[in-house]
Amino acid sequence: MSRAPRSRVDLLEEITPDVTRLYERHLESPRDWYPHEQIEWGEARDFAEYPWSPSDYPVGEGVRSSIYVNLLTEDNLPYYTDAILRHAPTDHPFRDWTYQWTMEEARHSMVMRDWVHVSRCLDPTALEDGRRVQMAKGEAPRPATFADLIVYVALQERATQIAHRNTGAKLPKDDKMGRTVLGLIAGDETKHYLFYRDLTRAAFTIDPSTLMIALTRQVSTFAMPGTGIPSFTRHAVRIAREGIYGLGQFLSDVLTPVLGLWDVEHVEGLSREAEAAREELVSVRAHLSAAVERMADRAAQLAARTAPAH
Repeated sequence: MSRAPRSRVDLLEEITPDVTRLYERHLESPRDWYPHEQIEWGEARDFAEYPWSPSDYPVGEGVRSSIYVNLLTEDNLPYYTDAILRHAPTDHPFRDWTYQWTMEEARHSMVMRDWVHVSRCLDPTALEDGRRVQMAKGEAPRPATFADLIVYVALQERATQIAHRNTGAKLPKDDKMGRTVLGLIAGDETKHYLFYRDLTRAAFTIDPSTLMIALTRQVSTFAMPGTGIPSFTRHAVRIAREGIYGLGQFLSDVLTPVLGLWDVEHVEGLSREAEAAREELVSVRAHLSAAVERMADRAAQLAARTAPAH
């Protein structure tokens, strides 16, 4: 017999003990770092006296785009918090978690901007112009249900962790400050990912059909936040070409390990609609894999054509 789908309120009520457990686990291993302690303030130079130039911080355009997009994404925190709180009833522990999450996330834009200005890795005027445009739009993903929300944020936190980590690895070797800053942010994103990853796993045991349908919907439409950023597509292409984050990283570093941890292939008790969603999820993964293979083939062919003759 097929299981009747549960309502959003039912899932929120039944998952309450898991939210409390995972929130308490999060608090038991705090990451108490201070943004101002990560910055080498003595390295700063006055922009009025020394106007910004790309030569101040020689780095590939893909890396510069990644720093820009990552920072503006962190700036957009108020709208992400608003989207999450829409699914967090008053007096529910999920609201308490969201306040904690917001507090921890807020320091990311602080420390990144301080590092960016001291290191001079970005044009400060272009950065501020981009921030104004993005934040004036108030654009952020707004999943329709609690199930969609926790699935999306689990994938997004993992993807953000990968993006910050890979960006840090591409910085100049002598920029220890930048590597430290991005490493700290990636560490926070890891803890946030673990909360949402395990909350989603708990939700699968409560209402597997609703979660499977939400998962397929979110994977089919997943995109990194940032579409409100000026020239986002151009920056995204540069970031992917740099090997920092793109479809390949989404498939290998985000989707495959997360779906494995949720063991979606062996979830039982699904409704007919949810079984159809799981079949669609398999198809979506196959299409993604084929697309990544085609991209790799084209890159290899291009490299072969442009390689110098010996």
